[in-house]
Order: sequence, then structure tokens, then C-alpha cells
Amino acid sequence: MPAESGSTLISGATLIDGSGAPPVADAAVLIEGQRIGYAGPRAGVGARGAARTLDARGKFIVPGLIDPHTHWFFDADMRAYLKNGITSIRYAGVRQADVDLLRARIASGDIPGPRVFSCGPMLDGSPPSWPDWSVVLASPEEAAATARRLLTEERIESLLVVQQITPALLRPILEVAHELGRPVFGQIWHTDAKQAAELGIDQLDNTSRIFASRAYSPERLMGYSTVGERLALFTRAWSNVDWELTQPMIEAMVARGVAYCPTLITLQISTAAAQQALQADRDFQTLFSREERDSHAAFIRHIQGRWSDEDRDFHRRSLDQVKEWLRRFREAGGRLIAGTDSQFGGILLHAELRNLKEAGLSPMELIQAASTWTAEELRQPDLGTVQAGKLADLSVLNRDPLQDLGALRDTAHVFKAGTEVTI
Repeated sequence: MPAESGSTLISGATLIDGSGAPPVADAAVLIEGQRIGYAGPRAGVGARGAARTLDARGKFIVPGLIDPHTHWFFDADMRAYLKNGITSIRYAGVRQADVDLLRARIASGDIPGPRVFSCGPMLDGSPPSWPDWSVVLASPEEAAATARRLLTEERIESLLVVQQITPALLRPILEVAHELGRPVFGQIWHTDAKQAAELGIDQLDNTSRIFASRAYSPERLMGYSTVGERLALFTRAWSNVDWELTQPMIEAMVARGVAYCPTLITLQISTAAAQQALQADRDFQTLFSREERDSHAAFIRHIQGRWSDEDRDFHRRSLDQVKEWLRRFREAGGRLIAGTDSQFGGILLHAELRNLKEAGLSPMELIQAASTWTAEELRQPDLGTVQAGKLADLSVLNRDPLQDLGALRDTAHVFKAGTEVTI
């Protein structure tokens, strides 16, 4: 059979296709154009030829990874994503014009970058936490109209509801989005996890109110005026979490299939240990300029506001409680997916996978948490696994990621839509 122009045969590697099936030794993956024409035992590819053949004996093939929660547009971040096997990202509440510009730059070849998805602006009540990135909703009618406009007139694939969205505002947003076959995810505060799950939200992220504390009532938790104050309340309440009151929230999320993307790394990144690890990373040292590093430092100062030493102590203690929540959610059958909500996502998504490992995910599940399951939550059936018919987003690794999670960064080749990317 004649080879398709632009086709590539990756031959002899061990295939970890992301479906959860056992690895296939001595495998072949045939890329034809933008898609995968064959993925399986090398003997099964038969006489199908390719314009290019990669001898991948001793290497490992995995799906392209996905970061479903980011906000940053630096060129260095785009390069770091691809270099580290992350072939798709989703912007979680930004100006859509900025997303469109980035997409155009990547499509034109101006910069290398991953596949870009977007939820458009954050949907919030008044006052919004992030005014520059938000649409403020004042009524259920406005919520429904805004959701429909965004999903039918803008180049967005999902919706994000944030802190001030109440159950009354959330319900019409979910109704419109699900009517149009789109997911809604939340970083919610005025609506708790049980309420959101029962209304039908698809996914919760980050600092959502997925817990309860007798020491910090819902009314007290609403008593903030800045992002820094809310996060201080968040850490203090987590340090006093009540597991009896929290369990119904976990059960509601599991029963209704609500995934959770903890982005725990963004809570850790301000700690001394996490900063030292980041600054020692080779990609951080070689890909990111002083301007980009200073931008991140300024962001940390902004979100922590005027935290006291006591606030920082609560913050450190709260991280252990969040990890315990993740373990309980996982043991109850909940789905965890990996995301960053941080600059340097190409580096930090891999750090987040180490957090999920502590929550009890197996090596195979860790790969799925950053690829297969994330693609399903984004409702992108062409992504997430290395299987015939899917888009050819994948990495060829030098080492076995089932034995060493760090191998996911040891990329020999990275393909996006069938084209090998170079950094």
C-alpha cells in the first residue's frame, strides 16, 4: 500500500494508549495526516507503509497530556507545554480576544504551542473576583442569555462559573449548556459542592467550596472583600474542616459523576519548598525570562494580599487537609484530573501528578488523569487516547512512565495533530 504523504510509522515502542488497557510491547503507531491510522501490535500494521519510520525500540508511547485550567499567555509557557508532552490546554476564564490571538499565532507558525480550548470569561456575580476576566450576572434570565450567547457566538467549548454564582444563577447556565452539549465547570464559593452536584455541574476545580467547617459557617465564609481575604478564609476553614459535614458533599459529587480538578500545585507554589523545586528546574532556568518570572511573583503577591504570618501558617496546614479530601474522594470512587491554574504549567502539571499519586492513583491512572479522563471532561472525543481514528497527539518517551512518573517529561518526540513539534 502506498504511503500517505506526511505519514509516520512509530515502530517497536511499548504502547500505553490511555484507555486503561495493559501496555502493548513491540507496538506500532501509524500516523496518517492529522490522525492515527493504526495503533497496536507491530505485527498488525502489515504492509501499510509510511513516508517516515521512527525506530522506537526501548521507548514508550503515551497520549498527549492536557492542562484543563490555565490563564497565562507567555510564549515560553507554550514552548514548555509542548516540550513536556502537553499538547492541549484550556483557558479557565480570560478575555476571549486574547485566546483568539494566541490561537492565530500558533496556527500561523509564529510560535509553537499546544491545542487551545477556552471557556471564555468567568461567569460571576457582583462584585466579581477578577473584574478584567469576568462577565457579571445579575439575574437568572441574564445568566441564561449570556450562556447561550457565549456558546453560540464565541469560539469557546465550555463555561466556567466562579465564586459569586448562586444556585439560582447556576441552574439556567447548566440548562443552556447541557442543551447545547457543552460542559460547565466551577470554581464556586456561594454555591457548595453538594448544591452544584445536585443541579448538574460537570466538574469542580481549585478553591471550590467542597468542604464544611463548624468553626467557619457559610455566612462567615462569605465575609470577604478581596481575593486575598477569601483565600485566607479558605485556608483557615480547611484547617478546621469537619469531615462529618463534608462527607455529603463528597458523596453527592461521586453519585453524580462530578470530577474534581484540585490544581493543588497552585496552592503549594508559594511555599518555600515548591519555589525551590521550581527554580531548580532546568526548563524554568532555560525557557523563562526575568519578565516572566517577575510576573508570577507579582501574581502570588496579589492573591495573598496582606497575609499575616498566621495566615501563612494556616495555609501550610490546610494543604494536608486538602490532600486528605482527595484521598477520601478517590476512595469513594470520585474522578480526579490534573490541572495547574498556574504559570509554568508545562513544568507544574507534572508536579500536580505527584500530588494525585499521593491521593492513591495508580501509575496508569495518573496518565489517564492528565489525558483520557481530562479529554472526556472537556468532551473532546478525538483526544485523550492513542487509538485508530483519534487525532495524533502523543509523545514518545525515553523511559517507562509506569515505573517512573518523571519519565513523562523525558520526551524523545512529541506529535500534535500528526506533526512532530520542535522547541
